[in-house]
Amino acid sequence: MKALVLFILLAASPVFTAVSAQDNDTIGSMKIEEHKGFTGFWTEVSDKANLDYIIRTYASCEKKVILVNGNDYKSLERVFIPLSESYLAYIKTKGIMQTDGRCDEFDWPIISFDRVTSSFGKRWNSFHEGIDIPAGRGTPIAAAADGRVIVARFLENYGYTVWLEHRGNMVTRYCHASEILVKEGDIVTRGQVIASVGSTGNSTGNHLHFEIRYGDFPMNPLDFLPYHPGVNKNQYLRKID
Repeated sequence: MKALVLFILLAASPVFTAVSAQDNDTIGSMKIEEHKGFTGFWTEVSDKANLDYIIRTYASCEKKVILVNGNDYKSLERVFIPLSESYLAYIKTKGIMQTDGRCDEFDWPIISFDRVTSSFGKRWNSFHEGIDIPAGRGTPIAAAADGRVIVARFLENYGYTVWLEHRGNMVTRYCHASEILVKEGDIVTRGQVIASVGSTGNSTGNHLHFEIRYGDFPMNPLDFLPYHPGVNKNQYLRKID
């Protein structure tokens, strides 16, 4: 399961390409991106000794590697290496520049919030397929990216809900709304208000239950959203076992 999720994430997530002004194989071939609030790059885990060398050379410390990838990172097929401040400063002197493009695939559907109350993953005796963002009734819910409305109606568990279909077979779901402001078939733009926060369906209070899916496969939304100070660092660690 972990390998499948990791494969899909790598296939779906945009990256920044490091472009060197000088002919430097090590720097020029590195793909630099933002992931879970850190700047770094992905590397294949083909040799544990080589992985240890990469961490010593590029990462600030192993603790950050564990924070981003989990304690069992050496068993993964690919690992994200957060770059140390000293190495970030070094690559700037080598003419590395960030190409145009977005760091993250999606925007937060609620502009202002101070916490995520429920994370993606195991919760009690079930699997929570999204994240919960508390907000007052009537708070605007915005489209996380450009897309087409494929569902805009009341569903038993989700309550009033909107599903958007995006490029790359990605889908976002916005649930428990008090009001729906779009209809099925509408084309919406990133940041457009599509609904209002509520507590309809299987809900215990006003909040937005937000999901990101690849087709019908649930993904951790925090892997696709910009870093937010209201999210606890530990919540960025996916728990899918």
